[in-house]
Order: sequence, then C-alpha cells, then structure tokens
Amino acid sequence: MPARIRRRKSGQAIVIMALAMVAICGMLALAIDAGRLYFQRRLMQDAVDSGALAGAQSLVGTVANPSGQPNYALYYALDDTLAVFGQNPANNDPNSSVYTAPLNRTVTDTQGGYTVTAVAPSGYNNKQVQVTVSFNAVATFVQVLGFRQIAILATATAEAGTNAKTYALFAYTSGGSGNTIQNDQNGFAQIDDGFDGADVCQASIQGLTMSNSKFHVPNPTQVSLNVNGDVTVNSASDNHSLSSFWRSPVNFGTGLDPMPDYLTPDTSLITTVVIPANKAKIPPGTSGVVNGVTITNSSSSKWVYVFTPGKYTSSIVIPAAGDNGNNSVYVFLNGIYYFTAGAAFTITGGYVSNTSTGLPHYVGNPSIGASDLPPASDGTNGVEFIFDQGGTFSADNSDLPNDGSVFFVAPHFVPTGSTNIAFFISSTNNNNGVVWNESLAASSSNVPRFQVWGTVFDADPSGSMALTGVAAGPHNTSATDSNSSGQYAINGEFIGAFLQLNGGNVLGNSAGTQGCPGFTPGHPALLVQFNPKFAPAPGVNSYLVK
Repeated sequence: MPARIRRRKSGQAIVIMALAMVAICGMLALAIDAGRLYFQRRLMQDAVDSGALAGAQSLVGTVANPSGQPNYALYYALDDTLAVFGQNPANNDPNSSVYTAPLNRTVTDTQGGYTVTAVAPSGYNNKQVQVTVSFNAVATFVQVLGFRQIAILATATAEAGTNAKTYALFAYTSGGSGNTIQNDQNGFAQIDDGFDGADVCQASIQGLTMSNSKFHVPNPTQVSLNVNGDVTVNSASDNHSLSSFWRSPVNFGTGLDPMPDYLTPDTSLITTVVIPANKAKIPPGTSGVVNGVTITNSSSSKWVYVFTPGKYTSSIVIPAAGDNGNNSVYVFLNGIYYFTAGAAFTITGGYVSNTSTGLPHYVGNPSIGASDLPPASDGTNGVEFIFDQGGTFSADNSDLPNDGSVFFVAPHFVPTGSTNIAFFISSTNNNNGVVWNESLAASSSNVPRFQVWGTVFDADPSGSMALTGVAAGPHNTSATDSNSSGQYAINGEFIGAFLQLNGGNVLGNSAGTQGCPGFTPGHPALLVQFNPKFAPAPGVNSYLVK
C-alpha cells in the first residue's frame, strides 16, 4: 500500500512539472518578445522624433517665406522618419501635388511595413508638425499564446521656432487694456524694413512691425509715424497717424505671435568680476595694452577709458566722477558684459563705442557698422550687454548736448546664446520700470549719434523700453567714418513687452509727399531699420512639443 501511494505522488509531480514548464516557457516567450517589441517601439519613437523635428525646421519663417514651406515640412517629416528604417518615400519631389496640396494637410506613406502619417502645418499659429508611425510586428514565441501580430504605434509633435529675421519692431505682450507700443508724435518719425522706402508701394514682409495688443499713435497736426513694411496690430487704438510712406493708411490685421526664443549666453561661464572704477586710463598722445589689445590715443586733449568684458555687480557711469572731462572717449573691448545684482549702465556724455577710436566705423557698400577691435578670448566679436536682477540701461547727452556719440556693434559670434544681440534684458531681471532708455536730445545737438548695430531684446515682461529718433533721414547708405549722418538708432530689431517710441524734434525733419508713386520721404527722425545682417537667428529652430 505505501508503495502505491509513492508511485501516485511521483506521477502527480511529473504533471505539475509539465504544467509549470508550459507556464515558464510562456513567460519566457513573453519576456523575449516584449524585449524585442520594446526596442522596436524605441526605434519607431526615434524615427518620429527625427521626422517631426526635420519637418518643423521647414516651418521656421524666413524673409522669403514668412510662413515657412509646409510642403517641405511634410516631405522631410516622411523622409527622415522612413530613413530610420532604411526606407524612402514613394514620392521624392517635395514640390509635387502630394505635398503642395494634401487633403486635410495630411500625407500618408507605407514602406517596408511602416505606415507614416505627417500632418502640417498644425497646432498653435500653424507652426507644428505631427508625425505618426504604425507597424504590425510579427510575434514569435508568444504565438503559442494566440498572438500572431502586435500593432505598435509611435507619435511625435514638433514646433518651429520664432520666425527668423522678420521683425523691426515687436511688442509681444498680449491682452489687457494698456498699449504695448506708444508713440509720442513729437516730430516725424520713421520705421523702415531695410529698403529705405524703395519698396514704399509694395512693402516687404521683411521688417514686419507687430503689436500683440494696442498700438497708440495720437493725432496731432501734420505729424506721422511712418512705417515702411507690413504691420499687424491686434486691438489697435488711436492709430490716426500711423501710416505707410507717407500718408497711405496702414493695413491692419489680427493675430498673435509668440515671444521670440532668443537665447542669452551662458552667464555661469562669466566669472571674472570687473570693477568699473578700475577701467584702464590712456592719456592723450599715448598707447596702452588692455587685455592684450593695443589702444592708441591719438588725441591731443581727450582721455581714453577702456572697459573689459566680465561680470559687473556695480554700475558703469559715463562720464564718471574723476574722469577727465565729459568729452572723453570710452572704448568697450569686444565680449560679454554681464550686469547683475542691480548694476546699471548709464551714459550722459562722451564718445562711447566698441571701436578703437570711440567713434562710428563702417565697412562695405552699402555701409554697415563694424568693430575694428579683435574678438574676445572666447571668440565673441562684438559687444553684448546682459542685464539681470534689476539692471537698467540709459543713454542721453545731457552732459554734452552738442557733441558726443554712442555706437555699439553686436557680435556675429558668441560661444552660447543667439548672435547679433547688443542688449539682452533677461527674463529674470524683474524690473517693472523703464529698463532700457535712449533719449539723446536731437533738437539741441549738432551731430546726434546713437547707433546700435544689432538687436535690443527685453525678455522680461515686467519692464518697458523707450527709443528716441536721433538722426535726420533719409538713411545714408554710404556712411563713412568721417560722415555717419542719417543712420537709424537701432539697426536690428527692437523687441520687448512694452515699447515707447519718441519721434524726436530732429533739426530739419519734415513730412514727405502723400501717396504713391513719386513719394519723397522727407527727413524724419529715424528710429528702427531692420537689417538682416544684424537680426538674431532663433534660439531654437524646432523642438519637440510631445
């Protein structure tokens, strides 16, 4: 009897082991297939990420194509996605009707078992590309469990960055009852798209002037704010005297654009603290070497003071107490100037620039501003002033009303951040006052010169900026070092949350004739001229949204 019981238990163990082996094999098969499918899913996600980013890049606006090129967005979305699987789209011509006139902005292509669907443009402001890929993976071991095919899906959405090289003037604050751009109408003033009025009757998209809230231009007698370019104004108010060259009504539109995504340099890399009082001093008729740069003072009477890039926790004041007269020369060596802990930069006189002479310097034809100083040690070949933690900038000629000048050229190369920015107000500056102000009194000056060859960008929505026209137009396209007349105050972009435009009572400014053709632009105060060589590229051209 005991022997039969033992034999029965032995038989039961064999059955249990057999059933367990089935379960174990099933689990092992599931684990193997799950791992294989996970890596397949990861490959597909990489593919749609790549395709969405490539497609969104074609939606970044340019001067020629402000809305980008949606047909190329669709093509590259398919092409880059399929390329990850070693496949190509069935249609390789981005200018074919498949991409130029797709139904519901959607193109689908199946190659090598992968079905890719791209939708563009879509999303906010028609700046997004959505890519989806599906694949029916053939099961292997888990077929014993009844699974023969497993559907895998991956999707990604990417958005194009800020329109490149588009704005001459842009206030990005939206909503509210206040005006985002105001003009004081104290004299005729001009904003230009870079063609000096040559395209007056067919304004270019280049130099688009936009407000996302209200553009306030009052209606005094015989005064206008003239804009040569396209204008998009949302919820406009008091625009009686906002006009195109010279008295044609401005065509208003609606729409909101996002705040530009220009990037500040990595300020954590700026560690050298500079004390403004320790600036280099070069007496008349002598030379000095500052940061490896030789500066020669050829004047018989003016002193030259030289500033070096770095971190400033105390303010720069020009002229400062103890300087040798308010008509001294102030040279800023090329590099990044980081103002933090409330440090300000104030100019009330003198000749200030990042040139070796302290005076304007031009190259090329047509003439553009340039620095003749060597790049900084990090390669920065211009000046960029960054303000954070409450910093401000202001420039006027109250100490030297009949002379003096300010002339800054932004860098075309910086190690990090966006190029062609001369002034960058950080988003963490948190100053709700006037953070940037230029108010040279043109009516009392013989040669009012305030020129920034680059962009002034306030990324802090709590502050405002003010710009005054300082030169009598029209723009001098053949400026020389000996004759810098007729230059715009800002030769890049002027962008911030709130902008104040002061026409300026410039000596000799007058209105032009009305309408087109045969207009005469007159001699307005020149405020902003969009120059594509001094407009920043977006900080991020395209990026994944989800």
